[in-house]
Amino acid sequence: MDQELNKLQSFTVEEFQTNFDNLMNRVENGECFIIKDGKKSAVIVPYRETIKYALDSLKPSVEDELIRLHTDHDEGS
Repeated sequence: MDQELNKLQSFTVEEFQTNFDNLMNRVENGECFIIKDGKKSAVIVPYRETIKYALDSLKPSVEDELIRLHTDHDEGS
């Protein structure tokens, strides 16, 4: 996600329910929020951000790629 979690605006479940249409429009326009219910919380993000995060998590990391370069070959023993 482009926004840092600690900088996200937060709402209680009740506030989110009361302002649902407005907040959902904001999410559809790229904003992210934290929804809190006592000790529990959830982050609401635009669908495209969720997909981007999921796809990025599938990409090999630089470390994975370096390990693959040094181990995925038939040279030496």
